[in-house]
Order: sequence, then structure tokens, then C-alpha cells
Amino acid sequence: MAKTIQICSGGVSVNARRVPDDAIVAPDRLEVTWPGGGLPAEEGVTYWAQEGAQIGWLVSGSELVAPPIPFSFHQARRVRDADALRDALLAAGAPADGERIKVDDGARADITAMGTTALGAAAGTIPWPASYALGWITMSNTRIALPTPAAGLALAAAVGAWYAGIVQHARDIKDALLAAEDEAALDAVDIEAGWPD
Repeated sequence: MAKTIQICSGGVSVNARRVPDDAIVAPDRLEVTWPGGGLPAEEGVTYWAQEGAQIGWLVSGSELVAPPIPFSFHQARRVRDADALRDALLAAGAPADGERIKVDDGARADITAMGTTALGAAAGTIPWPASYALGWITMSNTRIALPTPAAGLALAAAVGAWYAGIVQHARDIKDALLAAEDEAALDAVDIEAGWPD
């Protein structure tokens, strides 16, 4: 069996060493001994046998503690969390008639083309294609019937509005997170509230 000893210098764990399980850290933390060996005293070095401690942890009184997360790291992590939530919502697709519609780049181009065709058909300049009238294929591989150009426009507008709502809300959250000046303000930003259904 073995245990890990943290080697500290300047109040920070700078290294770690596996030692026999029966190793003993001196009360003044200046050396470690075990039968047949040890870690000698070195100027400016202390030894700590604290389970779970890691390199980079700080000496705080009689224990090692994890260093505080810098505000900028916490802020960047919250922005990444908000971006991940946005991406998950977009991957789930836009709601439409109890189904979900893809909104990736290719799918948005397709629905934009259908909406443009619906505009032309509604104006009477082109016919409404039978392929669109058959319906828009959803993520569950069912069809939402689009018998008329108006139905196509309504679907394209609803999907577009939902997509824009997700993207704009994600931007609002990111702006709020980046405007936060301290931990309390950062933690007050609810990244899960207010998303479009």
C-alpha cells in the first residue's frame, strides 16, 4: 500500500510523491520518514499527507485547500454552459404541430427555400409544388401537411421565429454573464430561464 504526500513550497503544493502507507509526516511537516527511508528536510519545503489534496492546492492554516477559481474562469464556464444549453435546444429542433423540425444549417436553408417558394406561390407567380403540399418531414419522420402556400409560410415563419428566439435569448444571457462584475452578479444570471418553448 502507498499514500500520496504533497510537497509544498511557498504555500503551494508544487509536487506529489507516493510513499509507503506507514510513512509518517513530522509534526512540523519538515520531513517524512518510514522504515528504511524518508523525505529529508529541505529549505522552504513542507510535507502534507492530506487525502484528496492535489498539486496546486494552497496551504491554509493546518490544511491544504483548493485554490479559488478566478472570476474570469468562472465567467467563461458559465458562458460555455449557456452555449451548451443553446446547442442542446437547437439540436432538439423547433416545435411544430406536436413534432420537431430540424434547425441545423442545411435544414434552415431548406425551410427558407420553402418559405420563399410559398411567397411566390401566394403571389401567384409560381405554382405551389406538390412536393411541398405533401408535407414537411419532421425529426420523427412524419409529415406536417402544407396543402397551401399559406401553410408553408406559417411553418417557415414559426420555425424561423423559434430559431431566432433561441439565438437571441442565448445572446442576452451571454451579454448578462459578460457584464457581471463579481461572483454574486454572475451567479444571479439564470441561464435556464426564459428560453422559447
